[in-house]
Amino acid sequence: MVSELGASVAPWPLVADDIRAGRLVAPWGFVKSDKRYVCLKRQRRNRKAARFLAWLREEAETFERECPAPRG
Repeated sequence: MVSELGASVAPWPLVADDIRAGRLVAPWGFVKSDKRYVCLKRQRRNRKAARFLAWLREEAETFERECPAPRG
């Protein structure tokens, strides 16, 4: 439940749906961050993990392309 109380600092991917639905507002927009997610590779290849990482990368790239964060 949204009670119109408080403030938050959150990355765009976590709040995009709520902003689009009008449940949250970003009165000053968003600031691009240079933070990146990393994954460590193990010596032994795990096909399931490799497929999951490929899917995760594709989803992130699709989201970034189709849902760019609004600028402040």
